[in-house]
Amino acid sequence: MMKFIFFLTSIVQCKQIIRNANIPSCKNCIYFNPKYTNNDFTSSLTRCTKFGDKNILTDEITYDFADCCRNDETKCGKEGKYFEQEKNINLKILKHKIISNIPLLSIIAIWFLSAFVNLIAKK
Repeated sequence: MMKFIFFLTSIVQCKQIIRNANIPSCKNCIYFNPKYTNNDFTSSLTRCTKFGDKNILTDEITYDFADCCRNDETKCGKEGKYFEQEKNINLKILKHKIISNIPLLSIIAIWFLSAFVNLIAKK
């Protein structure tokens, strides 16, 4: 019985231990680039605009996945060596929510309409 009471008191006295609590999150970094075709702001398909490769023929830059950068100690690593705080994180999340919820057809329609208006304006 005494062991049981000791066990219960030790459970009550346990403190919460969260690993990596003091390490910054990628979603709060200026280099964090969410995937707009996905409604989840922090999905595993997000990119880090700090690291990437440039195609020397087309100048197109392909950015690395954010989770890969955090798992690679030669890049940002677990500690977030290159983390820079995003000052407008709420606006960034709002922009993501708005853009990711616009259907592709709406984007095409808006583009077509703006091209049509520009064509008429030139006449």
